[in-house]
Amino acid sequence: MTPLPLEQIGLRWRDHRSALWWLGILYRRPQQLRKKLETLPKLQAFRAGGALYFHALPYILILGIAGCLLFGALGLELRNPPPAEWLSLAMGNGLLLIMGLPFAIAIGITFWIVVGIAGGIIGGVAGGVAGGVAEGIVVGITGGIIVGITFVIVVVANKLAEETTRLIPSIVVGPVVGIVIGSSIRGDVREIAIGISIGIIFWIVLLRAYYHPFCLFFIWPTLHGHWYPWHPVAWDDLCLLPFPRLDLLLAAYADHDPIAAWIEIERLIDHYPSQRRAALRAKTRLIARASAQEVNLSRLDTHLAPLPEGDKGFLAQTPKVRAMVGDIGQLQMRLDTLDRPFLREPTAALLVEKIKNFQSQVAGFPEPLASEFRQAASQWLTIAERQHQQVRSVLNKEPTPQVFRAGDPVNRNQEAFIPRESVLGDLDRQLTLSTGCPGLILYGRRRMGKSTLLRNLEGFLPTSVRTAVVSTQNPDVFSSQADLLNAIARQTAAAIQSEQQPTAPVLATLKDFFQWLGDYNARLAEMDHRLLLAIDEYENLDRKLGEGVFGEDLLATMRESIQTHRQVTWVFAGSHAIAELTHAPWSSYLVSARTLEVPPFTEAETRRLLTEPLRYSSLWRDNDSKRPRFSPDFWGDHGIERIHAEAGSWPHLVQLLAETVVDLCNNREQAQADRALLDEAIAKAIVVGDAVLRQLMQPEDAAPGEWEYLRGFRTRDTHPPPDDEAVYQALRRRLLVAEEDDQWRLRVPLMQRWLRERG
Repeated sequence: MTPLPLEQIGLRWRDHRSALWWLGILYRRPQQLRKKLETLPKLQAFRAGGALYFHALPYILILGIAGCLLFGALGLELRNPPPAEWLSLAMGNGLLLIMGLPFAIAIGITFWIVVGIAGGIIGGVAGGVAGGVAEGIVVGITGGIIVGITFVIVVVANKLAEETTRLIPSIVVGPVVGIVIGSSIRGDVREIAIGISIGIIFWIVLLRAYYHPFCLFFIWPTLHGHWYPWHPVAWDDLCLLPFPRLDLLLAAYADHDPIAAWIEIERLIDHYPSQRRAALRAKTRLIARASAQEVNLSRLDTHLAPLPEGDKGFLAQTPKVRAMVGDIGQLQMRLDTLDRPFLREPTAALLVEKIKNFQSQVAGFPEPLASEFRQAASQWLTIAERQHQQVRSVLNKEPTPQVFRAGDPVNRNQEAFIPRESVLGDLDRQLTLSTGCPGLILYGRRRMGKSTLLRNLEGFLPTSVRTAVVSTQNPDVFSSQADLLNAIARQTAAAIQSEQQPTAPVLATLKDFFQWLGDYNARLAEMDHRLLLAIDEYENLDRKLGEGVFGEDLLATMRESIQTHRQVTWVFAGSHAIAELTHAPWSSYLVSARTLEVPPFTEAETRRLLTEPLRYSSLWRDNDSKRPRFSPDFWGDHGIERIHAEAGSWPHLVQLLAETVVDLCNNREQAQADRALLDEAIAKAIVVGDAVLRQLMQPEDAAPGEWEYLRGFRTRDTHPPPDDEAVYQALRRRLLVAEEDDQWRLRVPLMQRWLRERG
């Protein structure tokens, strides 16, 4: 129904239903009535309270008459006036005689309730006149109801005592204490029992505990979630005792009406302190159950984001649960990024193991975390095991894993990689100089593995060394000088993120940049850490200097940082020697920098790459038998030596030939290579690697006359060295030729094959 506004209710019969509706609000949500009364003028509020009383009066009279009839029918009599001390006895020993409660409620509640209600309403109205009308009416009426119900027990106490006296000997300890205390104050056992009973009933009424026996039907023998709208918590805001298994009932209600259940749970959390704990448990249960239905485990952290937290009980453990489930989601994300079965298999196995560990660990957590998240983990485990089985079935059909990659910088977790131990040893010695390293130039020809080395330094240098790599081929870096400075700042902040360094600020000038570097240098000194700050493809800086995008003051700032910031080691990596950079006096600015050269593979390095390509991958445990390995026999008779020789020990070309051999073996379903397959792989590599071979043989910055000289090797295996000194120095620097009996030949046979067939 739509009730009339409170201020419009009068004594008319047509207003009666609305008045009863507002009386119901008074009973179950007095705060709502109080707020409404506060919005009214005092006189109007007083009038509304009086109207409500007179509309309730007929029912009070009916209840009074019915109570009188019941009182007489039961043969009850009022023997003695109730002692004043009974109320205090009831307050002190309220829980000592619960067995007397059914008698008290059954015998007299209907009769004398009229006295309490009427007196309470009259007192409330009087209080409203004297003080705050809203508070007076609400507190007076509700208080009167409580007092009236309690007063019933006073009237029927004499009869009740006769019943409860028989019950006292059957209770062991508690009643004895009540008897002793009551006897020391006043009277006999009957009076003690009466006082105790009054106290029990008073608190039952005040706490509205009389709901609890009826609420058992909501949860026993089974949960009836669709009944929840009739549960007292749903419509009465004054239930001060927590209801048993209310969280389970709310969760069952969500199965019936999810939207309404979530709204109700949030209402209880926000406005119902006595039931808040149950609502938080219900919310946790629903979050766990929703996460159990998620088929994409990488999205689990999204489901657990609203998981409540607190300082006590199960709420203190929810951050740990969220972190553990977040690790599961991160592992699934890593699995999703892997596209090769041999790489997916160890990650899928690790995911299964992590979920099992989570399931075991969460079992020791308090409820509802233990039961709900163990159940959710069972669902996740089913998904993870299915993924693992699918990967294994595909893996069984893949005879040879393709781990070799000729192209971008290698990711050692997924692709064939070996550390360049000679370079790493020199780099380690320079970084650990007690006075600080005066800057490094990491020099190596194109496709020699410089970028791969820089991006895989973690684990090969001391743990106190952090690495930040900035590639000048990234348009976010070379568009302006400010972009470069901020890119360096971002990468540096990311490299030291685990040390909780502040986020990099926006740097507009070289002065800001230098000051920022100084601050970082000081923090690194405090932590006894060092930063390796690598500028990859640094020759692009020279080109941008020539275009005017960068100013030469940038180099001066870098030189000053090298000399001043001893915890920061600048590394300039590129395929050009300083002498080849023409747009600035680089030798002057990097005069103190030391040069480390990245050489071609040794034969031992080629062998290790071809037989243990994923030795340094973190996807497998140490000595894991499932880690991909290649027997030397796979490459055929002296196949490793031939690949090394044909590639001229050039790292990129070794990867290119190995990748081609594996593809051909898989296409032909051969268990290993033979001489014919190696011949075909070399011929195919010339076609597949046409772009990189052309770049190495005919770069855009080649000196005049270089290409003319190299073209001579199309028809001859050897040539006398060129007369032009510039060509002579360029070809030697680019590692394209080797000297043999005062004659030159191409150092890389694969390049000569390409030159004759496609050059």
